[in-house]
Amino acid sequence: MVGINLIKTFEGCHLNSYPDPLTKGPPITIGWGSTKDFDGTPFKLGRTITQKYADTLLDFDLKNRFLLPLSKIPYWSEMNENQQGCLLSFAYNLGAGFYGSSDFNSITRVLKNKEWDKVPEALKLYRNSGTNVEKGLLRRRIAEGDAWKKG
Repeated sequence: MVGINLIKTFEGCHLNSYPDPLTKGPPITIGWGSTKDFDGTPFKLGRTITQKYADTLLDFDLKNRFLLPLSKIPYWSEMNENQQGCLLSFAYNLGAGFYGSSDFNSITRVLKNKEWDKVPEALKLYRNSGTNVEKGLLRRRIAEGDAWKKG
């Protein structure tokens, strides 16, 4: 539940599709931050959905696109709900396959080495420094780190 609350807080729910705030283009987003429909088709501008559709799509995304890849992170089963929720929010924002990716060496290293106390600081590295979205992402990373610490 912690992860879902973080996602809902930072993504917000938009029933009309909108462009990515950083690229001003793709990925096109709708609902609670979804970029793909149930069938995997990317959203296009001009799309409108209902609140029920947004809620159902979020549930589908979490179960089918995020939790399985995240469960493959070493020590995932040893993490408590807050720690898993922290990483769920992080992955929802940056991609389910972040762990082990060359763009995510710092967070991968601290998770792999089970350096739990370093996770909150490692999260802060992923905020698109110098861009128009940095402040918002830093707030999100701090909230995710706080959730991790409650573990």
